[in-house]
Amino acid sequence: MPRNPGRPRLGVLPGFLVALSPLSQLGFTPVSLVLGERLGLSVGQVGLTVGVYAAAAALATVVLGPVFDLVSPRRVLPVAVAANVLLSASLLLEPGFAGIVAARVLSGVTNSALVLCASVVVADANRDDGTARERGFSRLQTFTSLGAMVGLGVGAAAAGLGRPHVWSWTVVGYGVLVLALAPVIARRLPRAADRAGGRSPGVRLRTVLREGAAALRVPRTAGFLLAAAGVGWAIQATHYAVGILAEELSPPLAQRIALSVVIPAGVFLGAGLNQFALSRRSAVQLFGCAYPALPLACAVLAVVVAFSGAWAVAGLLVTLVLLGTVLGVLMPLSPAVLVGWHPDLRGSVTAADSVAKGLGSTVSPVVLGAVAAATSLSGGFLVLAVVVAAAALGARPARVRPS
Repeated sequence: MPRNPGRPRLGVLPGFLVALSPLSQLGFTPVSLVLGERLGLSVGQVGLTVGVYAAAAALATVVLGPVFDLVSPRRVLPVAVAANVLLSASLLLEPGFAGIVAARVLSGVTNSALVLCASVVVADANRDDGTARERGFSRLQTFTSLGAMVGLGVGAAAAGLGRPHVWSWTVVGYGVLVLALAPVIARRLPRAADRAGGRSPGVRLRTVLREGAAALRVPRTAGFLLAAAGVGWAIQATHYAVGILAEELSPPLAQRIALSVVIPAGVFLGAGLNQFALSRRSAVQLFGCAYPALPLACAVLAVVVAFSGAWAVAGLLVTLVLLGTVLGVLMPLSPAVLVGWHPDLRGSVTAADSVAKGLGSTVSPVVLGAVAAATSLSGGFLVLAVVVAAAALGARPARVRPS
């Protein structure tokens, strides 16, 4: 259907929201080691400050998803951005182990709210235009990959310089910019339809939860979530493996930094390719056609990792770029399709997609590490390829547009 000419266009503005999340999340990982050394924290304590973020973000996504089907992001957006800026600024004070853990937990919550806000904004602004909605989700992925590259780059540089405050000030400065943009985005956002219907908030929430549970039981929706979990499995496993490879190969600093940002760079390229492809295919068709390339890329990576030599790092960089490109094509498609199928549950299904990817991301490093310890890292990638190929079964119905 054509775009409503009376509806203001949001353009790239929602993308600035999602970029804040990887900037503050991924950049903290290299910085955490420097902070831990300054504060005298153990390796286990530093690991907890990193891992607690993902747990908090996942729990917040489960809780907030249905809430966003009832509450307009107009109300949540400024609060979430302001809280994120304050939490990042608090790390400048080096508040100790308990303070860092608390800040990371609350950052997981606020970043989850920001990502959901951006997704709901795109869904609401393009409710009557499926193509614009699909491209909107693709733009979100572009900004997410940019935030990841900057976050990893700044974090690695700050850690290398022994100045974790460089990363904190970067996040705070960008957060202030997003805080200034939040009212602009809120003013341009169409007001969500009132779903109250004279009912109490408790009744409304129970209705949304019941409708959301029914939507997740629809076979095509469940299949998409299975495929999304496979995408999450591939993302986190490869990021984790890059860290292992960096330690094994001990490359020069420039190559180490390149290895850390090459997957997000590929994701950025894939998101751009997504924009081009969506002018020729629908999101549901593109997802089904592109997904088989993911297990194939994982299998190629297993072959590359099995060999060593002077070309090893160069081969890895090329293969990881290709893998990141496939991920960049796939990642924004599943939420776009799910929102198109369930527009009145855009918060709930977006949260379900995020949780599915998060579950894959949680389990995959454990499995990859166990297989690598028992056999080899190449064997771990082969198992990764098999698991992702099994998850691809969920994408098969996507080859044909559902009626």
